[in-house]
Amino acid sequence: MNNYYVLHHLTKKMNETCKGFSFKFSVSPHKNVWEAYIGDAQLTQRLVFSANSTETALFLDQFREPKNVNITTFFNKLKKREITKIELAKNDRFVSFCFSGGYTLLIQAFGNKPNIFLVHENLICESFKSPDDFTGNIPPEPRKEKTSQIKPNVSLSPKNQILNIDPKFPRHLIPKIIKTYSLDKSNPGEIESLIQQAIHAMLNATQFRVLQDGNLCLLPQHILPAENLDVFDDVNSAIRFSYYKASGERRFSAKLQSIKPKIETRIQKLESAISQLQQADKGLERAKMYEQFGHILMAHAHLNIVCNEDDLELPDFYNNNKPVTIPIDGRLSIAENAQKYYEKSSKAIRGVKESVKRLEQTDKQLGELKEIYRSLNSITKIFEYNHWLKENKSRLVHLGVLSEKNTAQKAPYRKLQVDSYEVWLGRNAKSNDKLTSDSHKEDIWMHARGVSGSHLVIRMNNQKEMPPKSVLLKAAALAAWNSKARGAGLVPVIITKRKYVVKPKGAPPGTVRVQHEKVEMVEPSEI
Repeated sequence: MNNYYVLHHLTKKMNETCKGFSFKFSVSPHKNVWEAYIGDAQLTQRLVFSANSTETALFLDQFREPKNVNITTFFNKLKKREITKIELAKNDRFVSFCFSGGYTLLIQAFGNKPNIFLVHENLICESFKSPDDFTGNIPPEPRKEKTSQIKPNVSLSPKNQILNIDPKFPRHLIPKIIKTYSLDKSNPGEIESLIQQAIHAMLNATQFRVLQDGNLCLLPQHILPAENLDVFDDVNSAIRFSYYKASGERRFSAKLQSIKPKIETRIQKLESAISQLQQADKGLERAKMYEQFGHILMAHAHLNIVCNEDDLELPDFYNNNKPVTIPIDGRLSIAENAQKYYEKSSKAIRGVKESVKRLEQTDKQLGELKEIYRSLNSITKIFEYNHWLKENKSRLVHLGVLSEKNTAQKAPYRKLQVDSYEVWLGRNAKSNDKLTSDSHKEDIWMHARGVSGSHLVIRMNNQKEMPPKSVLLKAAALAAWNSKARGAGLVPVIITKRKYVVKPKGAPPGTVRVQHEKVEMVEPSEI
């Protein structure tokens, strides 16, 4: 989805489609996904970039209303600015969206950490991921093209020979090319001729194919006769299809891995329990032996035998009166020891009966769980999984796979509105930690000074400006209300940017250190 030749065709397509569009806003609806809303008075489209290293993709998608809660906006300096041109770096997978006013949105569509940089006057002024690491730095540069003549090298593997000819060649197609043309038996000249033909085809005789493995291929069928999943009229449609297929499969796989190991572990535990319960017959043997010991002792209870040892040897009338050694408690009489053995016999019999009952129940649970597991293994689509989980959730709780606590988790912190601003409010020490770690560096952080209480954050959607004073005072009053100083007339409340709040290493939950602060005296209020 992100190889150089795909991006070559994509930038040409986007120049035809998006040049002159204005930037409206951009958000991140999911982790590692960025969406920009661009358009004119008649049309708005979504520019989607997946910064997931396993499925990096850039494409245009149809308009869809963004979520209106818990969304941080990005690159607000581009608002209402026009796209003047879209360029692909000459020798690398950097796509530049050039805007009026000298701003460039540089998309790094490769590597372990794909990213987006807003560049002005050759400095990064904002980035999609890890802004603290990049803001103020010079933007990354594309790799330089090799100027020296590449000489054929017979010592290299076919794969390395291909990459020696063209480092930009799509990596996922190399094994298919090698296998199709038996390149492990070809000389360097034959390999170079084939690769040059393939490069020319990807640039000038393109077919936009998605192969059966879900990968995008620009080579026409006669050059790479791999089986197609689908063929498209344009590159954007092919990328979009390939991305949603790949991301859907990833989410589906993640959902399966969240439940499958739990079911498998529970099945193993039930099978182990059944194996142990099937040994219940040994309990009957012990019960019989305890009863016989009791009878033998009781038959000699009238004799004047002193019980001051740990065992007693008596004739066993169940075995031709041969001597049998019976463990006893020397502090008790023979009759009392006999009674203890009768009780142990009764207890062993009760244990056997309970084991038989539990064996029936456990065997039934195992059968039911294996049936559920078989139905899970037949699922191939994410919507089928969602339906399966909805149908089986209560059974999985009953069978010990899921817990009630996991199926209905409480939100980690409260979310409410103060005027038009979203506010997060901690519930306890752990919740305070989660709230502070989840918030953005430009969010406003508050806490009643000198007393324990809830951390509070005003969400700023990546804006560096402070909210109106009225909003700050209302939020500060709420922070005071949710502290130990609630009953005071006036409470000092710390107000600072989230970026100035640090959690000391190894500190207890909820403990922070504030580097820069302003204090407002407010009257506690629940708003």
